[in-house]
Order: sequence, then structure tokens, then C-alpha cells
Amino acid sequence: MTGQDDLGSITINEDVVAHYASLAILEVEGIISISGKNSYSDYVGVKSKDVDKGVSVRIDEATNSCTVNTEVLIEYGVNVYETARKLQAAVKNAVESYVGFTVDKVNVTIRGLQITEQPRSSAKNKAA
Repeated sequence: MTGQDDLGSITINEDVVAHYASLAILEVEGIISISGKNSYSDYVGVKSKDVDKGVSVRIDEATNSCTVNTEVLIEYGVNVYETARKLQAAVKNAVESYVGFTVDKVNVTIRGLQITEQPRSSAKNKAA
């Protein structure tokens, strides 16, 4: 995003958008990790400096809009389609709320499934 007014210009880098998208992705139930195709391992959690490896952003400065591409691993046993839709909604909401871009598309690639020792949904039910 590039903006110009009486106070000066504002430019928002694709990496900033990717980081907000990454944070939103990791909040979606059923998402295990963000998985980049150029990485040697999968990145779990927002503490990793490489959390954005599985997220790329294309910005259209003319319209102040963007397209977000994501690659993730999901938990075995969750509804894949429903989880991907939740991810799309979470990313769209986060980017539009915090960055101010209109999100045209959120493309999701499910790179694989991961079987966890105890599914997240079961762990939450036992804690209640």
C-alpha cells in the first residue's frame, strides 16, 4: 500500500501483510502449521522468525487490494474444506482490519495432514 497526503507517503511491505495473515492462520482450529515449499521444515507457532514462509502476498497498489497465498498442514480428522474456509475468513478479516487492504482472494494449499497424539478438539472437551 502506498499512500500520499500532506504529511508524506506510507508504504506497507508485502512481508507485513504476510505476517498478519500468518498470525491469523495459526489461530484457526485444525491448522497445525504453516508450511512453505522452499523450507526444509514446517514452522509451528508465531515465535519462529520464519513464520511467513508458507504465506505469499501480491499487492495491487492501484486498487489497494491484495491476494494472499497460503500453504498449511492440517490436523488429521478435521473437515478439510471447512477448515480451509475458516482460514480464508480469518486471513481476510485480519488483513482488512489491521492493514487496510481489500483482500481479493485467499488461496489455500493443504500440503498435508498431521496426526497428533490427542486431537485439539478432544483436548478442549476434556478440559471443560
